[in-house]
Amino acid sequence: MDEEFDFSEPGPLCPACGTEMTQDGVDTAEGLESCHRCPRCKLVIVVPGLWTDEAK
Repeated sequence: MDEEFDFSEPGPLCPACGTEMTQDGVDTAEGLESCHRCPRCKLVIVVPGLWTDEAK
């Protein structure tokens, strides 16, 4: 098992339905961005700037 990914830490709760959200990536007009995605209602919350060159 790869040690760099820790999926045991809980994600934020979905503001729409209260289900635990998972970390994911989404392609936007600005490029690939990190996001939290709800597996129940499919709500996506984008975390801008996490994967950009400026964040490195």
